[in-house]
Amino acid sequence: MYVYVTIKYLLCVRLSVCLSVSVQTDKSGRPVLETPADLQNLLLLRKTKREQKVRKKSAAAPPAPYFVDEEDFFQACDQEQLLVIERFLSTGGDINVCDAFERTGLHRASSGGHSEVVTRLLEAGANVHSRDKLLSTCVHAACRGGHLSVLKLLLDHGADISATDKLDSTPLHVSVRTGHYDCAEHLIHCRAEVNTQDREGDTPLHDAVRLNRFKILQLLLLHGADTHITNQVELSVIEPLHTDQTADRQQ
Repeated sequence: MYVYVTIKYLLCVRLSVCLSVSVQTDKSGRPVLETPADLQNLLLLRKTKREQKVRKKSAAAPPAPYFVDEEDFFQACDQEQLLVIERFLSTGGDINVCDAFERTGLHRASSGGHSEVVTRLLEAGANVHSRDKLLSTCVHAACRGGHLSVLKLLLDHGADISATDKLDSTPLHVSVRTGHYDCAEHLIHCRAEVNTQDREGDTPLHDAVRLNRFKILQLLLLHGADTHITNQVELSVIEPLHTDQTADRQQ
C-alpha cells in the first residue's frame, strides 16, 4: 500500500511540475484523490503529458530550399512535398516542364496517387492533356496505379476519358489490365467506350478474358461489351473461352 501511494504521489508531482498544474496534497504531501474530479484531473494530466510527447516526436515538414530547380520539383511531385512545389511555382518555375521521359509533374503526382499535389498543380494551371513519350496521359497514369481519387480529379478538370497512348490503349484498357476494378467502374459510369480497340484490335473485354479479370469481365458485359468483336488475329473473346473449355474436357 505504501509503495502504491508513493508511486502515485511521484506521478502526480512529476506531472504537476511538467505541466505547471497544481495538484492538491494532504498534510503528508500525498496527493488527494478522493473525489471523481480529482481522479479526472489526474487522468487529464496524464493524457496531456502523452500528447506532449507525441507532438515532440512528430517531425515538422522540412523547410523548402531557397532555390528549387526542375529536378527538385519532380522529386517533390513524387514525394508529395507541397512546400517545395510552392517554392518552385512562386519563383516562376514552369509547371508543365517535362523530364527526360516527357512526363510532367502532374504525370508523376498522378502516378503516385498524390491527390493534394494533383489538386494544387491543377489549380496552378497544369496541362491535364499532357503526354509522355509513350503518349500516355495523366489519366493513364492514375489508372495504372489504381488511384481513383486522382482519376476523379483529372476527369473533373476536363481530362480526356478516351485518350489513347502509343498502343492505342485507353484508360479503360489500362484499368482492366492492371486489375483496378474501381477505376474501370468509374470510367464506365463516366461513359467510357467499352468496345474500343487498341492497336492489336483487343477490346477491354479481350484483356479481361486473357488476364482472368472475372469481376471486371462481369462489369464490362453488364455495360454492353460485345463478345463478337475480333482482334487482329481474328479472335473474339469467345474463342479463348472455347479453348479453355476444350482443354478442361480433355483433361
